[in-house]
Amino acid sequence: MERHRVVCVDDEEAILSALRRALRSEPYEVLTTPDPERALRWVSTRAVSLIITDQRMPDMEGTELLKEVSRRSPSTARLILTAYPGVIVSRPGVRGDTECMISKPWDSAMLRKTIRELLRDRDLDRAEEEAEQDRPGFPED
Repeated sequence: MERHRVVCVDDEEAILSALRRALRSEPYEVLTTPDPERALRWVSTRAVSLIITDQRMPDMEGTELLKEVSRRSPSTARLILTAYPGVIVSRPGVRGDTECMISKPWDSAMLRKTIRELLRDRDLDRAEEEAEQDRPGFPED
């Protein structure tokens, strides 16, 4: 099983630091950046299992970033952090290219659990795709 790579994008260093702290005990490689364009370069050049992004950033909204991530790397799981009140954890298929939405401030245990579930689902989907490719095809009539 591959080691999961998680990319976190937020224009606030304090949020990136909090995400690093929340995930430091997890078996993931965690990359953080305040720059959505850098995150897109990473997604284009590396296997990224999950991207976590803030919704409101000065250079690009989180939903725009996730739409482009979905286009470039459809197997990358996508989670958005929002300051909108009332959203605790919402999934699956929250809206468009967003798989999961979590409100700030988040509960770190709930965030880790949600990430594990997203990555488990991603791994199951990939295993199914590989199994489909390994099945012998049947000739068309």
